[in-house]
Amino acid sequence: MDIENKEWFKNTFEKSKEGVVKFTRISRLRIEIASIKKKADERFESLGKKTFQLMKDNEIEHDFLSDDYKSLEKLDSKLAELENQIEELKKREEEEFTSSFSGSSEFVKTDANRDFADEDTAKDTDVSKSQTEDDDEKKDKSDTK
Repeated sequence: MDIENKEWFKNTFEKSKEGVVKFTRISRLRIEIASIKKKADERFESLGKKTFQLMKDNEIEHDFLSDDYKSLEKLDSKLAELENQIEELKKREEEEFTSSFSGSSEFVKTDANRDFADEDTAKDTDVSKSQTEDDDEKKDKSDTK
């Protein structure tokens, strides 16, 4: 290798090294920025919750906050309503489930276990069908001998 090639490799290596160092520094700074933004968002959320509670307790009242406050009140109300619906459905399903077992110890045939029973019957039919075919083949072979 001549001196020109060595210089070219050396320069290329140095530029690459500088590029990697620069990229690493920028990446670290971006990670730090993201971390700070996340902390700021958490503080804003905390501040918002505290402000909401103060408005709810009538400790502060500002016109420019009232629209947001009313909006949040409606959302809270809707959330509570939906959560109640979930609880009612769970309770109703549990009552229906337990009532289906009370009074009778007989096995209740539902669509789901009817399907399983049909599958088992189909498997039994397939097995006996293949056994019959095997027996017929053996009989044919013995007849030809």
